Amino acid sequence: MELKSILTERHFRNWPSWHIVFEWENELSDLLQLPIKKSPSSKNLLIRGLRIIDSRIFKGGLESRINIFRNSQNGYFLYFEMKVKNYSSFSNENKAIPVIVDFWDKSNVESIKKYYSDCPFLLITSLEVLNFLKENQFKNRLIHFPMTLPSVYKLDPHQVFEKKYDILVAGRRNEVLWKYLQQYESENPGIEYVYQVQQDRDLYYKSNKRGIIGKFHSREEYMNLLKSARVAFYSTPGIDGGEKRTGGFNPLTPRFFELLAAGCHVIARYPDNEEAQFYKLNEIAPAISSYNDFEHRINEALNTPAPVFRNAAYLNKHYTSTNLPVIESLLQI
Repeated sequence: MELKSILTERHFRNWPSWHIVFEWENELSDLLQLPIKKSPSSKNLLIRGLRIIDSRIFKGGLESRINIFRNSQNGYFLYFEMKVKNYSSFSNENKAIPVIVDFWDKSNVESIKKYYSDCPFLLITSLEVLNFLKENQFKNRLIHFPMTLPSVYKLDPHQVFEKKYDILVAGRRNEVLWKYLQQYESENPGIEYVYQVQQDRDLYYKSNKRGIIGKFHSREEYMNLLKSARVAFYSTPGIDGGEKRTGGFNPLTPRFFELLAAGCHVIARYPDNEEAQFYKLNEIAPAISSYNDFEHRINEALNTPAPVFRNAAYLNKHYTSTNLPVIESLLQI
């Protein structure tokens, strides 16, 4: 098999969650010497409008029939599929090698088997999802393609961080950790923490001491915010009330690696599943099980220098370049 390109959505996607996808594409493009080309998802405003109408009214029926939505490139291509499609598209044609980033709906299995049946391989970022799909007799070859941190954020074990805030709650808050934080603040009123809020239909970060401190939408701004915190909270998305949103899946998300690369002590909540065991989360951030555990870990972290050497050693096994052998093994088939 010969890969010819990596298809991207960067020509029209600008939501922050896509930024790391583009960084994965950049790194793999450099490593594999592959061109990055625009996906047919959006060639112009008219097509973008048609896709919106199609998804809302025809449920992807137009895309499965109209050639303007199809891939015109020759040869196999790699594509990061943020959300699986329930209709025929360029990303599930016979030359597509999709990397499935998010999969939440267990009832969607038969639809995926149908629409992705022409893909020779499905690369799955979540080990938990991979094992679930393997139980459902896919004819595709299902391959684990773990979550990674782009090497552009490689942590220098000698790096020195200027820590401005005690605690950071990045992104969606975990309700258990948030409850523990409120109790901890009542007992330690001098603590300063930063968390995300929505205001005027936009997302900001707010300090409990200083009020709104900024938006931090760009990757540089976001990573600088992470670097400014001594302690950061992390939880997998399907725990403590998130089960309905994720179908019960608890994949590791890239934020975990980003927090480590920012020199943070990580206070975490996650189940002890195959995902946690694969990434050896317990060795780097043991799961919090009680308020007493939380309080002990916070006190210890706030009185300990940034764990740069430990974090750097762990991250060396999880940069995007570590996925290169997975793709190279496909090229030999």
